[in-house]
Amino acid sequence: YLVKVQLTPEEILKKVRNLFIHRGLDMPAQSAPSSISLEGKKILWAEDDDFLSDLIAQRLAKEKIILVNSSKGKEVVNLAEKETPDMIMLDILMPDLDGVEILARLKANEKTKRIPVIMFSNLDDKSKTEESRKLGAVGFFLKSSVNLDEIVNEIKIAISNS
Repeated sequence: YLVKVQLTPEEILKKVRNLFIHRGLDMPAQSAPSSISLEGKKILWAEDDDFLSDLIAQRLAKEKIILVNSSKGKEVVNLAEKETPDMIMLDILMPDLDGVEILARLKANEKTKRIPVIMFSNLDDKSKTEESRKLGAVGFFLKSSVNLDEIVNEIKIAISNS
């Protein structure tokens, strides 16, 4: 276990990465072309965990991404309409509205239906993953099995394919 208040985000990532490597779980992911720049791209990140949001904000700032964050599921569709992000990262478990329902609303909305959406969760729920893909999500990852560089890579892939 880790006591997160005693570690920096970088130390936590290093420890988790080492755990995966020692257990043989470090698997290569599809790589985005290195020529893709995310500078100036706007990402709407819907996540209610402040610690994870701070980690993501720090990492995406290195890519010069404009980050719009929401911790409330009910405001995601309105934010997407208002901000017109280049992509949306959407947590399935939000406190006031399920991420799959938010995805359905985004894809039914003329203003937001073409925005690529990557879903993520702490739970490995195959039915939610399948439902998300059917609704039009371009990707899905488990928070516990991905690192920040892989998230950036997935963003690059999604944006390059949109």
